[in-house]
Amino acid sequence: MSEATRTGPSGGGPPPDAAPAAQGSPAAQAAPAETTAGGAAAGGVGERGQRDLTRGPVLRSVLGFAVPLTLSNLLQQTYLLADGAVLGHWVGVDALAAAGVVQPVYFLADGVFLGLTTGFAIRLARFTGERSRRGPATVATALALATAVWAALCFLAVQTAGGALLRLTGARGAVLHDAQVLLSTLSYGFPAVFAVSAVFALLRGLGDSRAQMRLMIGSSLGNAVLAWFYVVVLHLGVAGAGLATVTAATGTAAAGAVLLRRRGGLAVRRSHGWAGVRAEAVAGLRLGLPGAAQQLLIALGIVALIRIVAPLGPSLLAAVTVVGRLEFFAATAFLDLSGALTVFTAQNLGAGRPDRVRRAVRRTLPFTLALALAVSLAVIVLRPVVAAAATTDPVTRHLVERYILVTYPCFALYAVMAVVHGALNGIGRTVVPLVCTLVSFVAVRLPLSYLLRVRHGADGVMWAVDLGWIVGALYTAFAVRRHLGRPGRHPAGRPALPGVPWRRVLAPLLCACAVLVAAAGRYGYFRDELYWLAASRHLAAGYDDQPPLVPLIVRVETWFGGDSVQVVRIAPMLFAVATALMTVLCARELAGPDERRSHRAQQIAAVAVSASVLVLVEGHLFTTASSGLFFWSVAIWLVLRILRTGDHRLWYGFGAVLGVGMLNNDTIVMVPLSLLVAAPLTGRTRLLRERAVWLSVLLALAIASPDLLWQAAHGWPQFTMAGHLSSWAKRLTALPLQVEAATALTWLWVVGWRLAWQDTRYRLLAVGYAVTLAIVVVSGGNFYYPMGWYPLLLGAGAVRLADRWPSGRRWFAASAAAAAAVTLALGPPLLPVSAYRHLIAVNPFNADSIGWPELAREVAEVERRHPGATLLAVNYGEAGALAHYGPALGLPTVYADHNGYSHFGRPTGVSATTIAVGYDPRALRPYWRSCVVAGHVDNGQGVPNIEQGLPILVCTGQEYTWEQLWPLLKHYN
Repeated sequence: MSEATRTGPSGGGPPPDAAPAAQGSPAAQAAPAETTAGGAAAGGVGERGQRDLTRGPVLRSVLGFAVPLTLSNLLQQTYLLADGAVLGHWVGVDALAAAGVVQPVYFLADGVFLGLTTGFAIRLARFTGERSRRGPATVATALALATAVWAALCFLAVQTAGGALLRLTGARGAVLHDAQVLLSTLSYGFPAVFAVSAVFALLRGLGDSRAQMRLMIGSSLGNAVLAWFYVVVLHLGVAGAGLATVTAATGTAAAGAVLLRRRGGLAVRRSHGWAGVRAEAVAGLRLGLPGAAQQLLIALGIVALIRIVAPLGPSLLAAVTVVGRLEFFAATAFLDLSGALTVFTAQNLGAGRPDRVRRAVRRTLPFTLALALAVSLAVIVLRPVVAAAATTDPVTRHLVERYILVTYPCFALYAVMAVVHGALNGIGRTVVPLVCTLVSFVAVRLPLSYLLRVRHGADGVMWAVDLGWIVGALYTAFAVRRHLGRPGRHPAGRPALPGVPWRRVLAPLLCACAVLVAAAGRYGYFRDELYWLAASRHLAAGYDDQPPLVPLIVRVETWFGGDSVQVVRIAPMLFAVATALMTVLCARELAGPDERRSHRAQQIAAVAVSASVLVLVEGHLFTTASSGLFFWSVAIWLVLRILRTGDHRLWYGFGAVLGVGMLNNDTIVMVPLSLLVAAPLTGRTRLLRERAVWLSVLLALAIASPDLLWQAAHGWPQFTMAGHLSSWAKRLTALPLQVEAATALTWLWVVGWRLAWQDTRYRLLAVGYAVTLAIVVVSGGNFYYPMGWYPLLLGAGAVRLADRWPSGRRWFAASAAAAAAVTLALGPPLLPVSAYRHLIAVNPFNADSIGWPELAREVAEVERRHPGATLLAVNYGEAGALAHYGPALGLPTVYADHNGYSHFGRPTGVSATTIAVGYDPRALRPYWRSCVVAGHVDNGQGVPNIEQGLPILVCTGQEYTWEQLWPLLKHYN
C-alpha cells in the first residue's frame, strides 16, 4: 500500500487548476477576493510551477506538463509492485491475495477523499490566480476540517464493519484473516494518509507541482524501504506492509505541513473566520463530489470483480492483483498525459483558442497510440519477467502471463480513452469519463466476467477486460464526435433550461420511498418474484416469456444482499424513483426557460407521480412493468428533447435505451412503432427519412440481439406467449382501466395530453400515445402497457397547472390527497392480510403474495408420505415457491412445464410416483393410470387467491417417459 495518491484523476479527470472558478458561490460571497495589483492575466504564468499552455508548440506544451508528474508517479507505482513482490516472496500467496482484497476497500476511502480534495484544490487555484490574501487560508482551514472528519468516519467504519466489507469480496480463510489484519493496521494511519492527500491538493492548488513531486518521491522510496524492513527483517507479515504505509504517510504529512508553513499564507488566523470556512467547505465539497462519485463507482466495481474472481481460487486472485498493479503502472503516463491535456484544453478555451485544442487532440492521439502500442509490446514480451518478479508460485505465474497475453493487445484502447477523456474534461464534459466507466466497467466488464467465468473460467474473466475496453472506446468515439467538434459551444437554437429544484422535488419522492421501504417485507414474495429467483439461478440469453434483464438484476441483488424479499424489492423501488424523476424532467422540458414556471411545474409533477400507481404500486413488486416504465419514460423523454432542441444525435441515445428496454420487456417496441405511425399523421414525415432514426433502430436491435437470437433459435415462443395473453376482456377494459394510472389525478394527465396535442412541436407524442392505446386495444394486451407514457403526460399536465396555479392549487391538493389515499389503500400492502378476502378483485397482486410458505409445507407433508417422488408444479409461481422454500423442508428438485420454467430442467425416464401440485386430475388422466388427491393448498388466511384450494395429487402408473411427456404438458399463461 502507498499513501501517495495520484496527481491527476483516475481515468483522465481534470486537474484542479484546469477548472473554472465557481462564481457566486456561498464561499465567494462569504470570502470576497482581496487581490493585489498585477494579478496574472488569463492564460498567463501564475505561481511557481505553473505552465502557460496557450503559447508554443501544442504537443511540446502538453508533454512538458505531463512528464515531471509521470516520473514521480512511475516511482510510486514501482513501489506498489515492490510491495507486492515483498509480500509474494517473503510471506506467501495468501498475503499477496489479501493485499488485493484490501486494495479496493482502502482505495474506496482514499479515492473518494481524493475526489473531494479536488474541489478544494479548484477553489484554492482560483484564489491563487486572483492573488487573494485570505482565500487560500480559508480553503486550507476548510480542507483540514474535512480531512479530520473523513479520517474519523473511515476509522469508525473499518473498526465496526471492516470484516463485513472484506467478506463482501468473497475472501475466506487465511486470505480473509490476513486482509483483516492489514486493513485494521492501515485504519490507525488514516489521519496521516488523508493528510497527505490534503497536502497534495493544496500544493496543486498553489501551482507547485515540483514540491508535490519531491514529496511523492520521498514517500515512495521510504515506503518501499520500510516495507522491506518490517516484513523481511522484523517478520511482521501483512501487518508490516500496513505499518510501512502508516509510517511513511506520517513522515510525508509532516514534511508537507512544514513545507506549506514555510510558504506562508495558509495559517488559520488569515482565514475569513468560521463563517467563511463553513461556506468554503460547502463550496469545495460541491465541486469535489462528482470526482468522488467516480472513485466510489470504480472502488465498488473492483470489490465486485474480486468477488467474481474469488471462487476461482487464490492463485487467480493473486494474478488479478499483480496485473492490476501492472496496469496502473503502465497507464501512469497516459493518465498524466490526460491530466495535462485537460489543463491545456481549459487554458486555451479560456484564452479563446479552440483551434489549439483541436490541434492538440489531433497531435496527441497519434503519439498516445504509438506509445501505448510500444508499452503493450514491451509488457507482452517481458511477461515471464513480470510474473517471476511478482511471485514464486508456478500457478500464479502462469495465470499472470496468460492474463497479460489476453488483455494487453487491447491496452491501447484504454490509453487512448484516458487521453481523450482529458480533453473532454477540459471543455467541461466531465460526465463523459463517469458514463464511460459506468458503461464499460459496470455494465459490460463485471456482468461478462461473471457470465464468462461460468463457462470459460479464468479465461472468461480475462476476455471480459478486452470487451469492456472495446465498448468504452466506442462510447468515447461517440462522445468525441459529439463534443470535441465544437468545444465550449452549444448547438444553435437550444434554449437554456432552469435546473431542478431538488429540495422541493425530492420531498414527495422520499415520502413515497418511506412507504415502499415500510411495505417491502410485508406478506411475502409475489409469484413473479419467485420466478425471478429461480430464473436467476438459470441465467440465459432469453426465456419463453421474457427477456433476460430482470433475472440478471435479481441475481446481482441476491448475490450482494442475500436472498430476502426486502433485497429483491430494492430494484423496483429504485426504478420507481427514477421513473418519477423522468416525470419531473419531462415537466422541465415542457415548461421552458421561465424559472418560476419550470420549478413550480417540476414540483407539481413530483407530487403527482409520487401519489400515483407508477411509484406506490410499481415500486413495490418486482415485475417487468416496474423496470419497463423507466425505460419507456427515458425513451419518450429523449424524443421530447429531440423535438424541443432539434438535436438528432439524441436518436442514438434513444436507440440504446430502446435496446436495453427490449432486454427487459419486448413491449417497448410499441414506442417506436407508435411514433412511426404518428409521424405522417402529424406532418412529421421527415422523421421517416432521418438516417439517425433508422440507425437508432439498428442500434436497439444490436443491443437486444442476445434475446432475439435466443427467440429465433427456439421458435419465437414470445409470440406464442402473447397469443395466450390476449383476450376480449382485456380489449373491453383497456380504456377504462387507464384511470388506474393516476386515480383521482387522471384529469391531470388528460390536461397534459391536450397540451401536447395543441402544441404542434409535441403533437407527435400526443398521437403516439393514442396509437399505443389503440395497439393495446386491438391486440388485447395488458392494460398497463401504455403507462410508460404517463410520466410525459403528467409532466405536461403539471406545466399547464403551473400556468393556472392560483386557481387550480386547491383542486390539485385535494386530488393529490385523494389519489394518495386510494393508492395507499389499494396499492402497497399496508392493510391487514384479512382485508384481501374482499379486495382481491381490486388488487390481486398483493393477494398473490400470500401463502407461499404454507404451500411448501403442505407439499412437504405429502412428500414425506411418498419419499423419492418426482415433484411437478403446474405454474412457475408454485415451482418458484417450492424451489425457494423447499430445500429447508427436505423437498427434492421441483419441475414445471410452464412458460420459461420448462427450460430449468425436467425429469428423465419414468417416475414410480409423481406429486403434481395444482393440476386438475382430469388433465393428467391420459398420462397416469392413477391420480389421487392427497391434499389441498390452503394459505391459512382465507384469501381466495389463485392457489387457494388447488389440489395436491399423487400420481402413479406413468404411461410415457418424461421425454415424451414434456412437450405434451407444456403450457403458456
